[in-house]
Amino acid sequence: MKSVDALLDRRYNPRSYHCVHFLIEAAQYLFDQDYSASFLGLTGDLAQSIRTSRDTTVKNKRLEKPIEGCIVLMTNLLNSSHVGLFYCGRVLHLSENGVYFQELRSLERNYSRFRFYEASYLSQ
Repeated sequence: MKSVDALLDRRYNPRSYHCVHFLIEAAQYLFDQDYSASFLGLTGDLAQSIRTSRDTTVKNKRLEKPIEGCIVLMTNLLNSSHVGLFYCGRVLHLSENGVYFQELRSLERNYSRFRFYEASYLSQ
């Protein structure tokens, strides 16, 4: 398993580098896989891209439980969506405050719903 240390310095920008960009970069670095097909229409400005998120998740196979390398779609109490990458039993994700590598249990404080998806390249 690779260390996540090389990804910890990433900075959030709602227009040019948000949680989707981070997940794609993390998957490339950690698994040598391109997850961008799982997020068509979601790599632009965050305000514009969130509108297509429901259409994009249809492309990916839904999982009952997280597996290594799966996409974790989180919904907060305000119904805002956020994504992370399941790695080593934790969720690696980028928020406005920086990069986090957290257990699902600790994320339950901020998110009310979790869904897990196999990336498009895995389900082909």
